[in-house]
Amino acid sequence: MSNIRRWYILLVALISLQAVAWAVIALLRNVLGVWGSLAREAVAFQIAVIIIGLPVFLIHWIWAQRLAAGDLEERGAALRRLYLYGTMAVLLAPALSSAYNLAQGLLGLLLDPSGRWNLTGRSAAQGLLGDLMPVLVLGLLWLYHRQVARADAVAVPLVDNSALVRRLYLLVFSGTGLLITGQAAIALLRWVLYQMGGAGVIGGRAALIDPVAGLLVGMPLWVLSWHLAQALFHSPDIGERESALRKFYLHAVVFLSALIAVSGTTLMLAGLLRQALGLTPQGDVRDPLSTVLIAAVIWVYHSLALRADAALIREVPRQAGVRRLSWYLVASIGLAAVLIGLGGVLSALIRALGSSTFGNDLREQLAWSLAALISGLPVWVLIWRRAQGAAEADGPAGDDERGSLVRRIYLYGFLFAATLTILSGLVYIVFRLLRVALGTSPEGGLLADLAQAIAFSGIAAGVLAYHGGILRGEGRRRQAAEATRAAELRVAVLDLDEGTFGRALVERLRHELPGLAISPIGLTPAAAAAMGAAADPRGLAAQLAESSLIIGPWQIAVPQAAGAEVAQSVGDSPARKLLLPAPAEGWDWAGVELWSGEDAINQIVVAVRQVLGGDPIRLVRPVAPLTIVGGVLLLILLLILILFLAASFINLG
Repeated sequence: MSNIRRWYILLVALISLQAVAWAVIALLRNVLGVWGSLAREAVAFQIAVIIIGLPVFLIHWIWAQRLAAGDLEERGAALRRLYLYGTMAVLLAPALSSAYNLAQGLLGLLLDPSGRWNLTGRSAAQGLLGDLMPVLVLGLLWLYHRQVARADAVAVPLVDNSALVRRLYLLVFSGTGLLITGQAAIALLRWVLYQMGGAGVIGGRAALIDPVAGLLVGMPLWVLSWHLAQALFHSPDIGERESALRKFYLHAVVFLSALIAVSGTTLMLAGLLRQALGLTPQGDVRDPLSTVLIAAVIWVYHSLALRADAALIREVPRQAGVRRLSWYLVASIGLAAVLIGLGGVLSALIRALGSSTFGNDLREQLAWSLAALISGLPVWVLIWRRAQGAAEADGPAGDDERGSLVRRIYLYGFLFAATLTILSGLVYIVFRLLRVALGTSPEGGLLADLAQAIAFSGIAAGVLAYHGGILRGEGRRRQAAEATRAAELRVAVLDLDEGTFGRALVERLRHELPGLAISPIGLTPAAAAAMGAAADPRGLAAQLAESSLIIGPWQIAVPQAAGAEVAQSVGDSPARKLLLPAPAEGWDWAGVELWSGEDAINQIVVAVRQVLGGDPIRLVRPVAPLTIVGGVLLLILLLILILFLAASFINLG
């Protein structure tokens, strides 16, 4: 079936099904008196929607089912799977919301019958029926579509995009269930801690309604979704085990739970340190403690799941990229907390040297700074040791780690931040010293005024030295390994034209890869003279037979373009052939970009580096300015989203 027809049938089925489902829900609510007296006009409209919408849905869905029954390709189409799992998602989400409201109502009647659950103008039965209708109607439709999806999966196993749709469906609802469960568990644990401390939470038993309802809805959703995802991972399907989406999900949970745990630990330690330093207590330690404990449990569980995955199957490149992203994001959180905390501690100590008393402002700063330092240090050390261990390993795995984009962004990012910190700190120090020299003294003393700039500049210098040393060491190691591989690679550069391009390429390769053994070969007298190629009495075939890599325009492999002898010699050589898709009159390349001049040389140099690294040859496109701007904006939005989620998680806890 054509994609256009498939889109038409499934879109009409989706829209008509949603219209009928909500019309049935509204009609049942009307008939059962959920909204009080019967609204006749509303009933008429709802019946009209059902009368018109139901046949439309049935006609198109039966049509889709008949087509799928007679064609396995149609039954296994990614668009059909997208319809099934998309429909299940849009049915399940509001059903869960109604189930949560239903659980709240039942618990409210049980724990707080005289409170906000005493619905004004409606009986308790009316309120509960109003929430029960979507659960029943949407739940039955969800079960039907789930059965169809399971039958389709048995008939035509899910692969590629179809498997991705199912995986996305399961992991999205697993994450949703985990979020609901985590927030509910935090609130419930906080309630328990307050009871154990002898001070009841405001609201008494009524405070249990929301968290218990959250557990009743969120826990089954997470357990069932994650159980299905785990079952797929442990199935014989290799695609599920090599899924990058699963790795992204696990590492995202680890990252967010680590961020929440570090933030909560900082708040908790700051409160304890404030009391230890004789400051007036603010807040209650049990509030952040509940958040830290639940976030730590989530963190540990998903970290163990990642470790179990690694023990079961070898990591593929896409999964390694996701894992690195998670590692360095978590390491960034830990290191940022360490640097901010250490800077605050040193600044407070320097300010104390120039002051006769250790005042409340210094104690406040010391409490918060020590809290950030203590909470961030274990996180950074744990993750950074793993990352460094992977990067220091020998062999291709270690090379991949050292050369990964995420690692280099991490290292250079902290170098950039350290450089700017030193620059701004030194400017401030010189500015203040000049002011003193000109007769203007700071009120609190010069040392107190310069304390923060001195502390953070010194720490930034240490960061600069440490990360710079790592980069220099890895650079030397990479150059040595590249030189060793280059010395073993014999490269023949062929030119069929005047030799201008061949000479420029040879010069560029010798400059970029000094240890590379290059044999320039001009296939015309002009090319031989321009490239400085010495005549070899053994002939072209003997020269190419000794080479391990042949570089030249694509014409060298075509007898009609280069001549039979040249094409035969190139074809008979056991060397790897690196051909440039250069433009030529009467010859066209389908789906391949043509390169010439400096752009062609850049592509060849990159390809030779890929050969030296044992990587597949991949096109490297220049990064467009709009892409850079878009990436920066996306990163900013991602950081805002992460901070928002962390803040909402802590606040709701």
